[in-house]
Amino acid sequence: MVDHIGRPTERSHRILHDLADTLGCSVEAFLGKTRPEELAMTEELLSLWSSIGDLEARQRILDCARAAKDEDGTKPHA
Repeated sequence: MVDHIGRPTERSHRILHDLADTLGCSVEAFLGKTRPEELAMTEELLSLWSSIGDLEARQRILDCARAAKDEDGTKPHA
C-alpha cells in the first residue's frame, strides 16, 4: 500500500519485514530499485495468495504467472 504521494505505508514496511524474516533474508533483498507501486502490487499479490486455500486454484495461478514470465522474456529479479 502507498500513501497519497506514492510512498509505502507503515503496514507495507511491517509486512516486508515479516516476509524477510520468514525467508531468512534482508529487506534490502526485496527493494533494489523497486518503485512504491511495485511494492504495493507485491503486497497485494501475497495477500491474495494467502487468502486462497484451494491448492488447485493456487496451481492454476502459478501456471498463469509462469506463462506470463515466459511471454515477458525477462529474467527474474534476484
